[in-house]
Amino acid sequence: MIDNRTADGLTESFVHLLSSGVWPIENMVRLRDDLPVLPPAIIDVTGVADRPDVELFGPLPQVIKLPDLDEAIAEANATRFGLSASLIGCGSRECNRFGANIRAGVVNWKRPTNSASSGAPFGGIGLSGNRRPNAYCTADYRAYPLASTEMERPAPASRSACAATDGPAPRQSAAL
Repeated sequence: MIDNRTADGLTESFVHLLSSGVWPIENMVRLRDDLPVLPPAIIDVTGVADRPDVELFGPLPQVIKLPDLDEAIAEANATRFGLSASLIGCGSRECNRFGANIRAGVVNWKRPTNSASSGAPFGGIGLSGNRRPNAYCTADYRAYPLASTEMERPAPASRSACAATDGPAPRQSAAL
């Protein structure tokens, strides 16, 4: 996190979500109060009524279990934000359907939502973006800011997100 105050805020959000019926898959544990370092936590928000539609910047992904891709796309699009979205472990047909229907500024296939390229647009069309993405050749994708990256296969789970960027370069595209 950028500073202790921001780390404290994310920790407080985690505790608040737990009090509203969220199930922790991995707890958020602040290792040292004097440092803004937070190990990742994961929460299952499946079935939680009246989930707040807030943007939490930090290592706190929310998991929602759904029966199929169409319901997952509808759920992902039910936010006011939509900075980035990822579909991991899909075939090209599902990835194409996901990319055509998801409302996010950065769309990833078989990649996590972090590690966006500085050579691709970044912004999004919801409240997390500003409809003014920036990166090299911004004028080429100003009509509808969407960036996507794809890998042939997901990186093994044992590799960190940083280590996953050491492999072959992903294909990148920008769409209008």
